Amino acid sequence: MFNLFKKKDGGVKVKDIIWMNADAKWRAVIDLWKKDENTVFVFWFDESLEQAQEILSEQITGNINLIMAREVNHHQVENKPVIIAEHYPLKKKEEQLFQNLYLEEVKVLSSLDEALFKRFGSDKIIQLMKQMGMDEKQPIEHSLITKAIHNAQEKMEGKVSFEQSARSQNDWLEKNLPS
Repeated sequence: MFNLFKKKDGGVKVKDIIWMNADAKWRAVIDLWKKDENTVFVFWFDESLEQAQEILSEQITGNINLIMAREVNHHQVENKPVIIAEHYPLKKKEEQLFQNLYLEEVKVLSSLDEALFKRFGSDKIIQLMKQMGMDEKQPIEHSLITKAIHNAQEKMEGKVSFEQSARSQNDWLEKNLPS
């Protein structure tokens, strides 16, 4: 009657895939590109894009679609797989991009050694994963992880009154959420 127990429509379905370190994440990016060379990789921060260009140019001889989130539009990604290569600290900004690109589902690749994850104690998670015998190349992915990331992003949104732009996740955190 009132749909009290009906699951809310969450908009774009986000699938987080997280590795212990950036090296494993970049290997996965290469593997994803090899599976489909039309894949578009979207970056939030200039420093991340520059790092990707440097790392991937050493490993890939073909053309790889790397683009900044502020520059991408629907026509560039239409009928192509889209991978978001890192999280933005604010959930609303991510959701806005996903909607502007008309994405129904999106994969977000991250590594636990990124500044955003370090802010929330990823060093302990890495240590636990190693104790459990997990391989660095093995990603973790689960809806509970995605929910935890979204909760952390919402928490940060509540603390940011005026957002300053930044070249990297670390720079963004320092400018917008000083310790």
